Amino acid sequence: MRNAEVAAMLNRVADLLEIKGENFFKIRAYREAVRQLDNLTTEVEELIHEGKLKDVPGIGPAIEQKITEFVTSGQLEFLARLEAEIPPALLELTRVPGLGPRTARDIYDALGVLSLEELEAAARSHRLLKVRGIKAKTAENILKGLAQLKRTEGRIYFPEAWILADSFLATLRSLPGVLRAEIAGSVRRVRETVRDLDLLVVSDEPEAMGGEFAHLPQVNEVISQASSTATIRVRSGMQVDLRAVKPESFGAAWQVFTGSPAHNAQLQARAEGLGKLTITATGVFNADGTRIAGATEEEVFEAVGCAWIPPELREGWGEIELAAKGAVPTLVQQRDLRGDLHTHSNWSDGRNEIAVMARAARERGYAYLAMTDHTQSLQIAQGLTPERFRQRVGEIAAVNAGGGAARVLNGAEVDILPDGSLDLPDDCLASLDIVVASVHTALDQPRAVITERVLAALRSLEINSSPWRLDLNDSWARRAREAGAILAIDTDAHYPAEFDSVRYGCAIARRAGLSPDRILNTRDADGLLAHCQAKAARPVANFR
Repeated sequence: MRNAEVAAMLNRVADLLEIKGENFFKIRAYREAVRQLDNLTTEVEELIHEGKLKDVPGIGPAIEQKITEFVTSGQLEFLARLEAEIPPALLELTRVPGLGPRTARDIYDALGVLSLEELEAAARSHRLLKVRGIKAKTAENILKGLAQLKRTEGRIYFPEAWILADSFLATLRSLPGVLRAEIAGSVRRVRETVRDLDLLVVSDEPEAMGGEFAHLPQVNEVISQASSTATIRVRSGMQVDLRAVKPESFGAAWQVFTGSPAHNAQLQARAEGLGKLTITATGVFNADGTRIAGATEEEVFEAVGCAWIPPELREGWGEIELAAKGAVPTLVQQRDLRGDLHTHSNWSDGRNEIAVMARAARERGYAYLAMTDHTQSLQIAQGLTPERFRQRVGEIAAVNAGGGAARVLNGAEVDILPDGSLDLPDDCLASLDIVVASVHTALDQPRAVITERVLAALRSLEINSSPWRLDLNDSWARRAREAGAILAIDTDAHYPAEFDSVRYGCAIARRAGLSPDRILNTRDADGLLAHCQAKAARPVANFR
């Protein structure tokens, strides 16, 4: 049984559990297992035979048992029970942005709706208003979600494409004759959603690579194949275009196939204006056909009088003019980050002790992390500071005194209550280094009211790197930058491996044009705390 079949099974379990309204972190465990399987270059059957499936990160004993049952018997009793409880067509409704699984179930129970077409008809005829909890604004948002789904049909969010690309690149780089393999296209530019994946391979004999591409283990279907190219489809249905080029053409091919079309058209217009130069996937050429550049992207841009432009900015947004003036911004990089300001331990819904998380942070080069466990788990409410909270403070102090780990800052993730206040008493709030404020309740309030709730608590903005959230997105992060806001790039890590999701948040920040000085956690701990103390001294707006 192929890994793709196992991953599809786990995804279906997660989808059905979500419709049932199961615990978010249980569902996320299945999603994480799918991510790990998609990234494997070894077949699951082989891992089971060798007793190594349990060694795959993100696959705990319960999921290991289910995978083994499915691979060895061809079926999973747990999945069969879920499918007997839930109409599978309900999964179709949950594809609509903003339509949660519980609301989908309420719509089905009240109206029997089981397709997107029926859902749209029910919204337009106002029948949705008969469903418990659905008001006119909710029905309007469902119609907007349906329209968005139609616009983005067949697209996936870029982290999923990156995970797929990681798997392909590991396989491609191990092939004989491959000198280099890289991502191109919209995935390299970090578009929020992408339709396909472009991969570029460097080889001294590119014409021999097409056949190799068609037989990669990730391939589910070969759409087309030529001597140096192949277009294939993977288990999820995503299309992957693979091309092989010679070393002397790699830079030109990488630039051309990265795009965007608007960027390429503007760069070509500049090339023509500088002496009728032509940029193709094989190089940069003079009017007489003489090749003058092409081995690297840097020399391609240099040939037209520009500094190299980060791929995240190549959208025709004026980046070529900036590059011609040598004024391309220095974008934040992952290595610029000094710490993570949003993490969890087993004091709330995290999996590990504070010491484990702090050591994992240090292993990744961080100097500090803020431990922001949920206030409900710390039993902080109604003006009380219970023993449980004091115990956690003591554990943080012990970790910091022990050495060998990142410095732990005492923080909490507080709820923004329906009236805009926080669920943390003032004395506790004053004792914390970092506070993350989130809306977890009363989500059915009008959008404007929820916005006012957030604004009442707002001090800084966060790019949450978790692939399950990924907010702010690049467009909102860009607007925040233009408004002069300071942002943080955090992971919301609940166990050590989730620290690695920071690459997604960093990518969003780069696409938003953010430089290191606009990111709060590029500062050292003292600079960070000084900033937070200055913010805390400002008057707080109350929302009532």
